[in-house]
Amino acid sequence: MSVDINLDQLFPFKLDDFQIEAIEHLQRGESVVVCAPTGSGKTVIAEFAVELALRSGKRCYYTTPLKALSNQKFGDLKKKYGENNVGLLTGDISINRDAGVVVMTTEVFRNMLYGTHMGDVNRNMASVSSVILDECHYMNDAERGTVWEESIIYCPENIQLVALSATVANAGELTSWIDQTHGPTKLVLSDFRPVPLRFYYFGHSQLTPLLHSGGGLNGKLKSLFGKKHDRFNKHARRKMEPLPDPREVLNALNAKEMLPAIYFLFSRRGCENQMKACGELGLLDRNEQQTLKRAIDELVEANANLKTHPHINHLYKGVAVHHAGMLPSWKVTVEKLFQRGLIKAVFATETLAAGINMPARTTVISAISKRSDEGHRNLRASEFLQMSGRAGRRGMDTVGHVVILRHPFEHIDDVAKLATAKADPLSSQFTPSYGMVLNLLQRHNIQEAKELIERSFGQFVMNQELEPLFEEKMTFESELEHLSKPLCPGELGDLAWYKRQIDQHNAKNKQIKAIKRGGGGKHQMEDLAVAIHTLEKEASDIMDLAKKMPCYQCPVQKPCSKQADRVRTLTNKLKELNRIADREIGKYWRTFDSLANILRLQGYLNADTVTDLGKMAAAIRATNELFISEVVLSGVLKPLKVHEFAAVLTALVTEESRPEDVSSAKIDPNVEIALERVAKIGRKVFLMQRDFNIDIPVEFSPLFCGLSQMWCTGATWEQIRLATYHDEGIVVRALRRTIDLCRQIAVAPNSPQEIADMAVTCERLMARDEVREDY
Repeated sequence: MSVDINLDQLFPFKLDDFQIEAIEHLQRGESVVVCAPTGSGKTVIAEFAVELALRSGKRCYYTTPLKALSNQKFGDLKKKYGENNVGLLTGDISINRDAGVVVMTTEVFRNMLYGTHMGDVNRNMASVSSVILDECHYMNDAERGTVWEESIIYCPENIQLVALSATVANAGELTSWIDQTHGPTKLVLSDFRPVPLRFYYFGHSQLTPLLHSGGGLNGKLKSLFGKKHDRFNKHARRKMEPLPDPREVLNALNAKEMLPAIYFLFSRRGCENQMKACGELGLLDRNEQQTLKRAIDELVEANANLKTHPHINHLYKGVAVHHAGMLPSWKVTVEKLFQRGLIKAVFATETLAAGINMPARTTVISAISKRSDEGHRNLRASEFLQMSGRAGRRGMDTVGHVVILRHPFEHIDDVAKLATAKADPLSSQFTPSYGMVLNLLQRHNIQEAKELIERSFGQFVMNQELEPLFEEKMTFESELEHLSKPLCPGELGDLAWYKRQIDQHNAKNKQIKAIKRGGGGKHQMEDLAVAIHTLEKEASDIMDLAKKMPCYQCPVQKPCSKQADRVRTLTNKLKELNRIADREIGKYWRTFDSLANILRLQGYLNADTVTDLGKMAAAIRATNELFISEVVLSGVLKPLKVHEFAAVLTALVTEESRPEDVSSAKIDPNVEIALERVAKIGRKVFLMQRDFNIDIPVEFSPLFCGLSQMWCTGATWEQIRLATYHDEGIVVRALRRTIDLCRQIAVAPNSPQEIADMAVTCERLMARDEVREDY
């Protein structure tokens, strides 16, 4: 791209070296992977890529992992380039999709590359010269990481990729993969933070620097907290100090002018309890109170649901909660107020660390361990870095503060180790799915599909890990070839057979000696004599056969025997190495092939051609697209009324299951009958998958069915709130996922017309108030 851009005019500040390096690569037409700490200024590189595309008369796609981030970026770019030049695509919202720069979630970009129901790929990518993959470290996400890999694999090679990532250990490996898979790609690394971090430890009601100037643990803390407690020792537990009081922590921070702060905890209830404890701290001065009150009143006037929110009184006092269970409109309210500096402390779960741009002066990390699907474990380095990286606001703070709280079961050495740990590596989450099979086979033949599958980051990493194995295999094969030359000077004999004969001959002689040593009476001696005679005859016959072999009295028999043993050992080792290689090299393709076989059995594929049923299923986006499609096609939805239809779809998109639904919303009998049929369909899919060694979850839950019925029949949000003890944000998520499935069914080609019409009606009734997604 020969476009001259004056950087001094474009950016009214001095660029850092890593920013300049990345920009130079982009000007040469190369793709880049930029790995730098949170808040270091990676956005500058993305802004240059946008500018480069627009000034070249081309288009640019800006992808983010979350709708909230897409909405935020859409707003930022609109301010700079104007509404007519910026578009937004988030699956349910489509604004100006042919604009010069279009912001979208990464899932939407991946779906555009599939084409099919998202439109022709050539049209989708018309005039697009670059794609920004923001927050590329999301490749590590267990549920959604595969989307980033697929996007890179399927992206046309003429597109310039701008992958922006937080610090990861294997950035070079990621860059090499993109370079090999997509095209020339350069790595730009930086550990520079424009706002440096300082780490503190809060214990015994004191805030103490965690590290000394050399980077090691502060000796004062070592002497105070260096002894390990035994959590199973009753006497030790009685002596332990309680966990730090959040009021004490915030007062200490306020006294040192270290607010505003994000206070990270690892449970939603913990966040709410801590916030309530801090409601009367008086962190705001009179002017701040008045400014905050005016701002909240304006937001409440725009959304009446906020007025009755149980946390509204705490919000007026400058403290708030932010977690996935909060009402989305409430989270947006907290974010806006915090970004304006009007909230002094937000108690949040770690989801905020990976979410929108919401930096603070200080982050408080309440523990360095948490409960997870793997049980109770210490935080990983990257998790800690994500949370600590929220500290320090560029242009506002000269230093960011990270405060780790004293915990009786967490040793101070482990805290220091985590604070100085390097980032974790990215690992592949690439996962073939039914949707992947159907979408790829609509645009590619089976061999092309296989080549695409084998280009995954997971396969690339596996191939690198297998390199020592291949080297060992080549060494063994070379030695085996050398040993294949016989040592025998004359006729080649079967040494293995000869050795077996000699072994048998020696065994017979041992038996004879044993019998002779045993002795016995007269009659016994007669029987033993017969036995000895028989054994001697057998031994003699065996030796006669052995003597006829070329190996008998051969001068190189001993080295030849060693050679044969080595050949046998090498052959066995090569078999094992080949077994390992075959298992690992073909892992993803075997899964793809098994999924394709299931789809053939169910009529979604005819040989390698996608059928009309398959085209419908390809438009479904779910954990298990086959299960959803089988339900849609089964007729189970056909007799239902629209609110019953909504309830069943909600069950299909709800994977969370609990022993009881603490809700006063009852499920209609027709829904219960339908769910019984859904369970049978699920059982059939599960058994079929088991036969093909496929482990894709087949899950549904009636947890929110009653609430879905209520919402579809016109209930207010206040009525929903009063009908359940579930967190509002989780209920909204279930209802929004229901609406999303309605949209998919409605636009899916070959979807049964009655079902598609019902889906359109259901979406219209449910997409309102808190559940409707606005940008």
